[in-house]
Amino acid sequence: MATRVPISDWDAIADNLHRFAPNVDTHDAKLIARMGVARFTISRDGHVTAGMPLHDFDGRADALVFDHNAGAIRIERAGVTYVFRRP
Repeated sequence: MATRVPISDWDAIADNLHRFAPNVDTHDAKLIARMGVARFTISRDGHVTAGMPLHDFDGRADALVFDHNAGAIRIERAGVTYVFRRP
């Protein structure tokens, strides 16, 4: 089951990202998750950078959809969807 979290719910974003990745650092208004060569960064203003070898994402999000069972985070913004899969 997927959980949709609006960027405005920072505590839920942080809780879900810590559940998603074992290594999450907090820097000011930013969370950085590292999973081997992959990384996922979200800031309080909704700016997301995510990537791993061969692909990446750099843009804004209105909400993140965490699918812990599938190991994926879907970034949602009007007209844009990007899926980050845990390696």
